[in-house]
Amino acid sequence: MTDTEQMQDVATPPAPPAAETPPSPPKKQKRPRRKKDALLRIEELEKQMQETGGDVDPDTVVSMYMPRRRRRLLAATLLRMDKLRLLLLGLLLAVAVLFVAAFSQEKMGNFTINLNRLEMFRKGIAIDADPYFSAPTARLVAATVDNATNISADEIPEDVDRLDGSHNGENYMAYTYYVRNAGKEDVAYTASITLDSCSKGAEEAIRVGVWRNGQRTVYALPSSTGEPEKDCENFQSESLVCSFTQEDFLVGYVDKYTVVIWLEGDDPECVDKIVGGSVEFTMHIDAKDHNDTSLLKKFVDDIGDTLTSNKPIHAAGNDAPNYYHSGEVNWFNRRNQDNE
Repeated sequence: MTDTEQMQDVATPPAPPAAETPPSPPKKQKRPRRKKDALLRIEELEKQMQETGGDVDPDTVVSMYMPRRRRRLLAATLLRMDKLRLLLLGLLLAVAVLFVAAFSQEKMGNFTINLNRLEMFRKGIAIDADPYFSAPTARLVAATVDNATNISADEIPEDVDRLDGSHNGENYMAYTYYVRNAGKEDVAYTASITLDSCSKGAEEAIRVGVWRNGQRTVYALPSSTGEPEKDCENFQSESLVCSFTQEDFLVGYVDKYTVVIWLEGDDPECVDKIVGGSVEFTMHIDAKDHNDTSLLKKFVDDIGDTLTSNKPIHAAGNDAPNYYHSGEVNWFNRRNQDNE
């Protein structure tokens, strides 16, 4: 080796070691994207937190309770709630108005007649305020008497039962109606009058006069001694005024009822405190012996009668059947004229 080569070896320092490249950080795992309207369930949330080490998009957490379009959906929900609340408030207001109207008026003689549709009406039994039965039905409502004061029984006209329908006086309620059997078979029925509501003790001095085929009976609550009031029969109970049973109501028969209601001024219980009181009565007409067959069986029988034209009932059940072979039954051609 020459001197020059030796000097070059001594003068050339050794190359420094190469610098180590720092390790690159681990790539952040992408969060799975969810559909905008999807809901994140609890199980899915736990699984995603395990996979991502707890790194979960807050929006998806919120979506556990509501979709991401929560603002628009929340507004729509609130709008629906507002409409529902307004509807409920409107209904409550209507009920309140009806309630106040019902109890603020001073009425005497509210009276309704109800005939059992299932056991009576469908068989051809009907009621009407018209003796010719121009509009037979199963329900009648009498006109009310407002601001009535007490009167004496002597002030009730003697011919009060000769008028039809509502024929109220100034201080009494009067209603006349008819019951007919234009049905398929003879029946037995019961007619009862109930005291449905009262206020201010008006029932203590009330009188209920009933003309049944021209025969008059007056009913009242018992006197303070328990004895019947003068020229009256006692109510059968606190809520039941009276009841009648017609055993043989044959096809072609018609019965007539007149009901008169008033406050008896000669009754010791007719005092100032009952002024403005009200009473409400209902007359129920029902079959004496109910048919124990099921409603389905009756319905099937009615369909069979309709298909075979065997005295079918009206499909809607609103028209009174008339099965009487001699034509329309009314008060003037009834079969039971000789029975009175």
